[in-house]
Formats: sequence, structure tokens, C-alpha cells
Amino acid sequence: MGICWYCHWGWPKPVADIYTRACVALGDEDGHALHYGPAHIVWEDENFGSAEWCLEHFDEYSENLSDTEKTVVRQSLVELVALPLDVRDVEPEDYDDEHPALFPPPADVVMVKV
Repeated sequence: MGICWYCHWGWPKPVADIYTRACVALGDEDGHALHYGPAHIVWEDENFGSAEWCLEHFDEYSENLSDTEKTVVRQSLVELVALPLDVRDVEPEDYDDEHPALFPPPADVVMVKV
């Protein structure tokens, strides 16, 4: 069984910083509202290139969040969208889930384990 690329290398630091700030704002180091709501595809599934879609469909999937959670989760997505795609989504397209060490991130990208 393979390992996901982000599990091996971590997240790009700017992405990890957005996530960490959101967890602090939520008062929840596990980021429950980030992982199980309208941003699930981004934060749980690590599809950082899908932030726009999550914003477009935010209201459809946010009914179980408090107003504070909605604000923080939406802001995390807005901040993520503000990052260039080549900064937030650096997983190599040809990655095969079997040998993550053979597919390093770009040399100029700092990765952080979250």
C-alpha cells in the first residue's frame, strides 16, 4: 500500500501557516471544522488546488458549523486561494503513491509536517 505524497513530505509552509492560524482561531488544534465541513476536500483530503470549488459551494456544506466556525473556515479558504497554485499545490503530477522519496518537492518550497 502506498503513502500519500503530502503525508511523506508535509505541506508547503504557506499552506501549513494558514491551517495553523485557522486552528488557533477555532481554538481546536485538530481543526475539526476544517476537516469535516465545507473545506473537507482541502484540509482533510489535501487537495489544496480545490479551494476555489470549496468557496463556490461553501453554503451547501456549512449548515452544521457555528457562525464563528463558518467565518474561520471561509477565511482559511480565501487565504489559500490568494496563494498561487504553484505554491499551494506542489504534489508532482506523476507521483505514483509507492515511492514518495523519489518525488521531492521543488527545491525552493519549504515543506512542513502538520
